[in-house]
Amino acid sequence: MTESRPVITVVIPARMASSRYPGKPLVEIAGLPMIEHVRRRALLAEGVDHVVVATCDAAIQREIEARGGRAVMTKNTHERCTDRVQEAMLTLPGDIVAIVQGDEPLLTPAAVNQVTHPLVGNPSLQCVNLLSSLVSEADYGNADIVKAVCDQQGNVIYLTRAPVPHSRGLGPVPVYRQTGIMSFRASFLQTYSTIPETPLERAESVDMLRVLEVGERLLGVAVDYPMLGVDRPADVDQIERILREDPDQRALLERILKMQGAS
Repeated sequence: MTESRPVITVVIPARMASSRYPGKPLVEIAGLPMIEHVRRRALLAEGVDHVVVATCDAAIQREIEARGGRAVMTKNTHERCTDRVQEAMLTLPGDIVAIVQGDEPLLTPAAVNQVTHPLVGNPSLQCVNLLSSLVSEADYGNADIVKAVCDQQGNVIYLTRAPVPHSRGLGPVPVYRQTGIMSFRASFLQTYSTIPETPLERAESVDMLRVLEVGERLLGVAVDYPMLGVDRPADVDQIERILREDPDQRALLERILKMQGAS
């Protein structure tokens, strides 16, 4: 008898009340609301069984359902995306949950696979975070961008909005951008949600620091292409430029624009 593979569910947390960019999930990018870019791209990932948007806003739910997708309503009191996803997973199937922030319109389907496959292959591993390269020197000092440093086995040592590590000019030191693409074993996500907010998590406003502060391993999967999220209105122009000029992104855009009623 062959062992059945784990059920993989992608949950996309989204809310209208972003402090830096209110209403951004429904901002139009290249003909589609941003949240719909993310949802359709997640649907193209191999081996994914379910793709669901988790939101506290009826406007987002209506938009997703009007386009043939599935959305579940959650409380409007969540400050952390992980807590919103945890609530959604109380009513959703899945052994592994991939969390894809709703402001990642350049998501590649392969990225979903890259954060879920390590959990499929290693039963002792509980969570994974996709990391990407910094695009410019300005990214290093940008507090909107969470930086990640890892050990030599790829495990995340620390996540911060500060420009670390401090370099004394002794040569290049690898530092990555934390993306809004991560995965949890569903059972650990439920445990994680019962742990009170930790001091560093609160100070940096970074969910995954809770994992590190309680001594759990967080595997970082680094990719050599940029994953740019939308934090502020000015970011939309940059995203649309990439969609026009990058051949892979342009081809992916053409695919998702042709998708109708996919869920």
